[in-house]
Amino acid sequence: MKREQLFSNPAVVMGIILLAGSALAFLVNPLLAAAIALFYILLCVTASFFPQTNFLLPVISRGQTGENMVALTFDDGPAEPTTRQILDLLDKYSVKATFFVSGIDALRYPEIIKDIVSRGHCIGNHSLSHNPFLMLTGSSNLYREISAAQETLRKMGINTRAFRPPVGIVNPKLSPILDKLGMFCVTFSCRAFDAGNLRVKNLASKILIKVKADDIIMLHDVPPRRKEESALLLPEIERLLAGIIAKGLRIVPLSDLINKEVMSNSKNLQKKEINH
Repeated sequence: MKREQLFSNPAVVMGIILLAGSALAFLVNPLLAAAIALFYILLCVTASFFPQTNFLLPVISRGQTGENMVALTFDDGPAEPTTRQILDLLDKYSVKATFFVSGIDALRYPEIIKDIVSRGHCIGNHSLSHNPFLMLTGSSNLYREISAAQETLRKMGINTRAFRPPVGIVNPKLSPILDKLGMFCVTFSCRAFDAGNLRVKNLASKILIKVKADDIIMLHDVPPRRKEESALLLPEIERLLAGIIAKGLRIVPLSDLINKEVMSNSKNLQKKEINH
């Protein structure tokens, strides 16, 4: 991280202030000094679960267009047959989305990756293995997970700039890694708390009741984990698409909403055959 970026980081600035205060407080009351230091640690831990605060690093969690637009994103895939079924629904409504994929699943279903791009959608990096505890690991493992997923996608002709951390948690180690890889962090501002399609019932209603302009909506393109809800996902997504349009909101590509290029080199993917 460059020096000017370092000192524009709220966590760094707050850390300098509080740790300096802690050092001075130690001269008066060691317990007060410990309390100040503990407060800073708790502040950083809490901020990890609320990336939209931008406390630990710059995070894009919503658009800033001021217009009646939203973006759709899908996490954790690709998966068969769910991703293809969702692609058909998106085609029906002429909607473009961004799919944040794991490197392992991209390798498992390269033909679906090709289909996503050929239909005009974008791909984002969701780490190699989608370990939900990734942000609790060290910098070397974090770099390995993101860069390995990047390399997997690059071999498929995709150069994505957007990274979404598993389960939406961030940590201070992420910023210099993304800087090194030429990437940026994207989370979301609207979701159904479906726990990766564990709770599919009423998914559309949970989002439609709160969705608003400039929201980045997070969904999942993996099969429902409860057999009794396996037939609910596609109708819920279709209900969501129709409901968003009925609310006067326009569904646009993520790149349009955040005014940043999410992915490039997609033409190469369409021209070349992806090998298993």
